[in-house]
Amino acid sequence: MRRAMGGLLIASLGGLGALIWAALPEPAEACGGFFCNGGGGGTGPTPVVQAAERVIFEQREDGTVRAYVQIRYDQQGGVPIGFSWIIPVLAAPEVGIAEAATFDQLDAATSPQFRFINNARPVASGGGGGAGCGGSDDAAPSGASREGGTMDVDGVTVWESARIGEYETATIEGESAAVLLEWLELNEYDIPAQAADIVDEYVTEGHLFVAFKYDPIGAGSGTLDPIVLTYTGVKPCVPIRITAIASTPVLDVMVLAFGPQRASPDGPYLLTEPAYDAIRPDFSMPTGTSYGTAVMQAIGDAGGRAFVTEYAAPTAELTGLTDLEAQALVSRNGYVTRFYTRLTPEAMTIDPEFVFPGGEDVDRLHVIDITQPMTRAGSTSSPLRYAVGPGAIVFAGLALLWRRRRR
Repeated sequence: MRRAMGGLLIASLGGLGALIWAALPEPAEACGGFFCNGGGGGTGPTPVVQAAERVIFEQREDGTVRAYVQIRYDQQGGVPIGFSWIIPVLAAPEVGIAEAATFDQLDAATSPQFRFINNARPVASGGGGGAGCGGSDDAAPSGASREGGTMDVDGVTVWESARIGEYETATIEGESAAVLLEWLELNEYDIPAQAADIVDEYVTEGHLFVAFKYDPIGAGSGTLDPIVLTYTGVKPCVPIRITAIASTPVLDVMVLAFGPQRASPDGPYLLTEPAYDAIRPDFSMPTGTSYGTAVMQAIGDAGGRAFVTEYAAPTAELTGLTDLEAQALVSRNGYVTRFYTRLTPEAMTIDPEFVFPGGEDVDRLHVIDITQPMTRAGSTSSPLRYAVGPGAIVFAGLALLWRRRRR
């Protein structure tokens, strides 16, 4: 196992709320949602930037929550970077590997679609995501027993450790952040001292942690092996507080919640809706529209903590899926709700939780009339209309001038 050489890489994992640390030489500079060597001109590891994160929650009938998590990253050439990653949970989970196709197919089937009048091509748009927390009033681990734990450091219990895919994992519980960080360091998980305060908050609340070590096998754009966690819980939760240690200025979070009926954020997080009529094509943006800007405006107007419901419908409407796990999620659950938010670090002081109170369906297709130009107030004004197109008028004028010159 490669040993870290100091420095840190903290990935802003959006809904995942996890921390990622890489073996980087100091000093480290912020680049995107990570702390990493900036510029790419030296001999050390080149910058790694966050590309996307997605999470799928399933509230299961047996009282457990299943969370599928995928992280996408871009590495701009150079030396591959290994890193560590921890997720706070309230009960020891079963840990496994998921398939990227599960995310791809469900994302495509639920993402917002925009059809602009005079532009018949729909444009998909969406966000990022993550998982964690546990959401159970009973902090006792599930799927583990204290008799199986080991104490490598006084005050730390290791519930389980294993090699899963390209990860080495350990589920640990500690009496304090200090002993947890000591255990992680001794076991070659690269955790910086800056994490102590926020880790201590989670420890005080009764959280355990699932720790991962990962070594990328190549440079360039990549996708980490998706993981799946199954744990006892009554509320899917996004441990966003731990993400705020090193977040991008605006953090995208996407959540797909499968359950018996429509889901909703619980607690201080509100539901909001962007001004869909104000959205326009914008191919300078990753989504091809100004949707992200409209969402940011709506969330700001709602106080900074809010989610947009991008889609809500019975799972019977999700057709054409070929991935087996995606099919299983649809068959086991009656309803799916998709949420999206964009958060600033200042808003990441409360972990959002989700419940399933039911509610009306939400269509993902938005038909927007762009023949009505927007005013500064966001309303529309009458467009300038021509008996013939402006191009034809210009052409006719040039033809008349040419004839005159020939005379």
